[in-house]
Amino acid sequence: MKPILIYDGYCNLCINLIKTLEPQNRVGEKDFKASFIPFQKADALIERYALKRDELKSALHFIDESGSVFKAGEAVAKLAEHFPMLKIGSGFFKTELGEKFYKLIAANRYGIFGCADECYVSEFYESEQSDASRV
Repeated sequence: MKPILIYDGYCNLCINLIKTLEPQNRVGEKDFKASFIPFQKADALIERYALKRDELKSALHFIDESGSVFKAGEAVAKLAEHFPMLKIGSGFFKTELGEKFYKLIAANRYGIFGCADECYVSEFYESEQSDASRV
């Protein structure tokens, strides 16, 4: 199973993270390191992993190759295992202070970074969606 990052498709901070990672996500012509799926389009994953929509609205969620779910700062740290550019500072989010900082930013992200008019879906969404449904 390919890892999956579930993000808020309306959050400009999340959107910019996805846009930054997309070029590094390619492995060959048609394969990817991870699937990027906005929680607004993740109903099958929500059901399969018994995820809480309220929590998905407030934090990134990362589902690893074994099906383990990580959220917020732990999700950032797990994501950094696949995208080395995130390793700088990702360990901070696993600390108590890092989790508090994450929650503060998450709670105020629309005010700080703004909100998109429509849900951002990765240009690779069709491939990612079919992979996610096979989980």
